[in-house]
Amino acid sequence: MDRYFTNFNTKDFPSEKVDTIIVGAGIAGLSVANKLKELGSKFIILTKKNVGISNSFLAQGGLAAAIGKDDSPELHFKDTINAGKGLCIEKNVEILVEEGLERVVDLINNGLEFDKDEKGYIKLTREAAHSKRRVLHVKDKTGKEIGKFLYKNLDNKYFETNFYLEEILTEDNKFVGVIVSNKKEKKVIYAKSLVIASGGYSPLFKRNTSTYNIGGDVILKAFRAGCRLKDIEFIQFHPTALNLPHTPAYLITEAIRGEGAILIDEKGNRFTNELAPRDEVARAIFEKEKEGSKVFLNLKPLIEKGINLEERFPTIYSLLKEYNLLDSIDKVPVSPAAHFSIGGIEANPSGKTNVEGIFAVGEASCSGVHGANRLASNSLLECITFGSKTAYGVYLYNMYQKIKEINISNKIKYKKDLTDNKKEEIIYTLKNLMWNKVGLIRDRESLKLALKSIENLIEDVQNHFSPVYILDILYLSKAVTLSALNREESRGVHYRQDFKSPREEFKKHSIIENKNFEIKLEVN
Repeated sequence: MDRYFTNFNTKDFPSEKVDTIIVGAGIAGLSVANKLKELGSKFIILTKKNVGISNSFLAQGGLAAAIGKDDSPELHFKDTINAGKGLCIEKNVEILVEEGLERVVDLINNGLEFDKDEKGYIKLTREAAHSKRRVLHVKDKTGKEIGKFLYKNLDNKYFETNFYLEEILTEDNKFVGVIVSNKKEKKVIYAKSLVIASGGYSPLFKRNTSTYNIGGDVILKAFRAGCRLKDIEFIQFHPTALNLPHTPAYLITEAIRGEGAILIDEKGNRFTNELAPRDEVARAIFEKEKEGSKVFLNLKPLIEKGINLEERFPTIYSLLKEYNLLDSIDKVPVSPAAHFSIGGIEANPSGKTNVEGIFAVGEASCSGVHGANRLASNSLLECITFGSKTAYGVYLYNMYQKIKEINISNKIKYKKDLTDNKKEEIIYTLKNLMWNKVGLIRDRESLKLALKSIENLIEDVQNHFSPVYILDILYLSKAVTLSALNREESRGVHYRQDFKSPREEFKKHSIIENKNFEIKLEVN
């Protein structure tokens, strides 16, 4: 794998300077930005699309925090550890549930309005594997409302929208800048530090709940820059995404099951505990589908409890209305879809990676708080908690750095351009390959077939001039597949048909380093 995937000479491009570059304008990136603004730092936020188009903005269920009178950070910690199946880094989980509670209080005190009951108390719902009702929500659009709340504090001057990150520039394992492009130009931005908050890699799979068609490419760019990848075999598949022909896999929030919705097969029979950990529910649905039965979500119990579907779950109500399902709410067709990347760029709670000047936060990162399976609604908590901590980490790092403008060049010889049809074919092939061979249920034979096919695609693409993201997602898919092949056990969301139980020798974190994709198992 080459260090750089594009032809460039930095002296040929216009350049800018700024203290910090944040890649991504989801809740993690906006949390970093809000705190950096408060600290008086100079930064810009790069985003491929307009603000508001991010996966964290799509989060429906809510934000987990132990604010209930019968709850505590200790109970939240215990539930998180139990869901993580032995791979949570406990000291980081303690930060998540304790400091996270403080960040939630900050949001409330600063004016974010969570749903309240008739007495004015914040309403709490329960989701899978939580022992208490501890999920704060704004109807079923919590992510969107938190994102809007954070965005309103930032002027447009901080944003460079519709810019694509092409290369991360380093010198002697230290970050120096980035090359970015839009439809009009390429330019170099030199900076002291880079924060990667670009989201996860669920779009690698054909059926996914992501807002993006492409995802994970920035993670691979960081890998090319020297960052270590951690636990990337762990991808959470959400049990209930809409399952209609020729229709995106729209997420149907777990909170709807927390309020009483049930899962049924074609005969109307319940077949699983709806509030078991997500990996268990997703596999139960998958097994039903293997038997030839479709699976449905029955929402009638909510109506019977007096819950107004349009008021409590307006996003879901609109979805059902759009697809003419309001008259059949007892049989809403659902099936699992790739939803959340548990693995990512190895980072500590302050976002620090092994490459000086590069920080990672949110779904792009892996700090070990989710272990082998994320507890529902802990992701938004991770974004706001570690987003704030990352801002402090960046601020302290920048204090002792100077922006370094250097010339870097790279030359690649291509045989010919990749046609648009060929690009689409490669992406389509990859997504199907990852879904069918590296998806919810895995085995050695399927993973080895996937690995060989991915390597063939890489060889084909490398001979052509193509968008850099294609090679990035191909190499990331290779890394995910290698990690899944290496973990010869079943643990959390990683399920192997040929190794159906956890194994003590694999109660460790998978680390991939940029040395011929060398995989190490570490304990930390």
